[in-house]
Amino acid sequence: MSNSMKKKFFKELPQVESFMAAQSVEVNTEYKDIVDGLERNGRLSMPNGEKVDASLFAIRVIQAGNVRIFYVYGIGSNIYGIHAYDKKMQQIPGKELDLAHKAIKILRKGGRVK
Repeated sequence: MSNSMKKKFFKELPQVESFMAAQSVEVNTEYKDIVDGLERNGRLSMPNGEKVDASLFAIRVIQAGNVRIFYVYGIGSNIYGIHAYDKKMQQIPGKELDLAHKAIKILRKGGRVK
């Protein structure tokens, strides 16, 4: 997709890149399709995305697997994929939320998110 058609630009932190590199082709294809929609529309709605809390959102890969990728809106047109995990429980595990919130703090210190 050309940059002129995008409202937002999705950037993965290294831990998301590593996690997704270990996933199947099918999971990555679905993920990339969802990210394209996020960049084009600037937001996601169910079933592809959900709001987790005030500043944290999740991409929901549910057809090819059961994967969640947390993201936050950054300064300007940036969106950051900050943490990913295999969903095995109905509730989001506290450990996964803690890791996502630590990544948000690091991005805030760097001036990348509000």
